Amino acid sequence: MLKVGFNGRFSGTKQPTGTQTAAFQLFDAIIRRERDVEIVVFADSRFPGIEAWKSAAKLQWVETPFQDWTRNRAQVWEQVNLPLAARSHDCSIVHHPITTSPVWRNGTKSVVTLHDLNFYRHPEWYSKSFRLAYKVCAVASVKRAERVVTISNYVRDQARESFRIPDDRLRMVYNGVKSMVSDAIPPGQYLLCVGSLQPHKNLARMIKAYLKVRPAYPGLELHVVGRPQAQFTTESELPSLLKADGVKLLGYLSEQELANAYAGARLFCYPSLEEGFGLPVLESMTLGGLVLTSNLSCLPEVSGPSAIFVDPTSVDGIADGIRAGLDLPEAERARRIAEGRAWAARFTWDAAAGEYLKIYDEIS
Repeated sequence: MLKVGFNGRFSGTKQPTGTQTAAFQLFDAIIRRERDVEIVVFADSRFPGIEAWKSAAKLQWVETPFQDWTRNRAQVWEQVNLPLAARSHDCSIVHHPITTSPVWRNGTKSVVTLHDLNFYRHPEWYSKSFRLAYKVCAVASVKRAERVVTISNYVRDQARESFRIPDDRLRMVYNGVKSMVSDAIPPGQYLLCVGSLQPHKNLARMIKAYLKVRPAYPGLELHVVGRPQAQFTTESELPSLLKADGVKLLGYLSEQELANAYAGARLFCYPSLEEGFGLPVLESMTLGGLVLTSNLSCLPEVSGPSAIFVDPTSVDGIADGIRAGLDLPEAERARRIAEGRAWAARFTWDAAAGEYLKIYDEIS
């Protein structure tokens, strides 16, 4: 039986971000699916939800204490120890779900899920140490992988252009959207932004746009979910803007708290400059959110026809989009919300799992 190793380095955090959550959801869907593949999991069972994997059929568990290690220690493990461990467990393929993977593979084949190329195309958004780490741990290994799986057509085109990866090694598989259930939340008078405080999330312009429209909508607040991350640079104006009247920085939220925040928002705002998939847009739609988002990168592809699209480089354009969303007649608002729910339902982790199982079979 084919054995596939699962690189669970994403499990090294207690507060997963979008990419780490997506990696867990993908592996969870593959593990739960009917399959003729044995899986060897290298992961930290303290990560939320992973403990349940230990009882799955056709699965070997290798406890790996990522949460006790520094980022550098985990990267060394990925580059050196993982290829050795995978071969010792008779894996012929190793799946790396968060872009990084080992350059030396010790005779195994690599499947790499490539979430975006921001680290390569926009180095100014990242710290020097992060850029160096990804140069070593991502660029060369992605170029050599037997299959590079992108999470949107937009990223696939970037991989073809920037890394010269031929089409026979490129695949596109959309992420899924986990079913989220909110508590009975009354509608709130707030705009919602979700995402780490990273430069490409475009929060400075978003806050300026909110401040432009706020006088016309008494009581309207802007709630920001997210936290700073050391590997990203910080927009110089952002700290002061986050202290502006009406802006509330909520920090990191639990899954239930996040679902409630989505459900209560009058308008979900995601005017990002660059995304590989844009999962928060679909999460908002599943919970009945009206969405404003960017007309750039993958977002028109992933967001579907119900979203309000804006030019994210224009504060006035974002402000106009906010006004359009807030002023929608209730019948049109309800129509867009229903259309968004139906659109988001097309993206399932079970469908993604099936596509990855086909990819393993292709290269076995």
